[in-house]
Amino acid sequence: MHNCLAIDVAKGKSMVTLVSSSGEVLINPYEANHSINDFTNLLNRINQFKLDNISVIMESTGIYHRPIERFFLENHFKVFVINPIYGKIRKRNLRKTKTDKEDCFNLVNLFLTNTFKEYFKPDQLYLDLNALSRQYFALDELCVNLKNRYKNLVYLCFPEYEELFKGSTIYSSIALDFIEKYPHADIISNTRIDKLQNFFKKQGFRHWKSKPIKIKEIASNSYPSVDMNDQIVSNLSQISRLVNEYQKAIDIIKDKIVFLSKKSKYFKTINSIYGIGEFTTAIIIAELGDINRFNNVKELTAYCGLDPSIKQSGKSINVHGPISKAGNKYMRKILYIAVSNIIRLTSISTQENDIEIYYRKKRNEGKHHYASIVACTTKLLRKILALCKQLDNQ
Repeated sequence: MHNCLAIDVAKGKSMVTLVSSSGEVLINPYEANHSINDFTNLLNRINQFKLDNISVIMESTGIYHRPIERFFLENHFKVFVINPIYGKIRKRNLRKTKTDKEDCFNLVNLFLTNTFKEYFKPDQLYLDLNALSRQYFALDELCVNLKNRYKNLVYLCFPEYEELFKGSTIYSSIALDFIEKYPHADIISNTRIDKLQNFFKKQGFRHWKSKPIKIKEIASNSYPSVDMNDQIVSNLSQISRLVNEYQKAIDIIKDKIVFLSKKSKYFKTINSIYGIGEFTTAIIIAELGDINRFNNVKELTAYCGLDPSIKQSGKSINVHGPISKAGNKYMRKILYIAVSNIIRLTSISTQENDIEIYYRKKRNEGKHHYASIVACTTKLLRKILALCKQLDNQ
């Protein structure tokens, strides 16, 4: 039987205690900082007892447990990082007491009774992919906010830009570079036409002669909300540069994610599903990791937060409410996009697709569009899991 080192993790510090397999408290709970000195002192105290089979148990706390996990893994301890839900269920009692010392002993009880699911650390490939995926989503969210700000400033400084660069082309590299340099209609009016043409020519723009003439003509008749010396004009120039930089950084990360994900044995299998491209496949692998760790589709849907909430009390009828949203929000987002693409591509093609057929079935049952899409995401998850399990069994 293993001895247990229980660690109640907090930001920058933790409460630790060592309990033998017989239940004897060898190290009374005390607070240790997340520093090399405190970690080394703790290790020396543990080594004094000359024990074999010491296991470390702690709750997952996002990022705060990572230094402790790294230290004990590097020192060849068996580390258990458990879901905080297990600890929360264990701590339920009539008295509303909660202390760090008590939390340590609750973790010990969890370990000794083995009432938790063991956590296996993913391969480094999946850890790297997940880190890139989270960086992508963080930058993408910031970029969306910058784009909203950018469109507002464009309207104030030269609203006709939205006609000159229609749709998504206003976020193209050429448009952003041009607006950064010429953020106001009056600045364009005061600039020679040959200088504007030279800018587009250097960018390799196809219509480098005619486009500047049209821009200058429209600028001469424009009446923006602010004059060219206003601070808002400088803000637009700065925002244009930032959007351009963020988009380039996002493109680099996307290429890295796709490149790394192709090393996973599941890449070709998931990518073979109609309507799922290389980047979508890469993000799915990055967020799910080793798909083989899920025993069934219920575990997978719960991980994604797509499992329905159920309300039932006494003789009341079971009600399947909305999805729990208690899981991976990034997976829900990418699955929603994937299903939408599958339905869109199938609707404009002649071939049938099981996801699209299932969507039409739900719509015919009277389900809302969004509810039907969510239902299709769980079907897509079942399909992904089945294909990957089939691959593992070959």
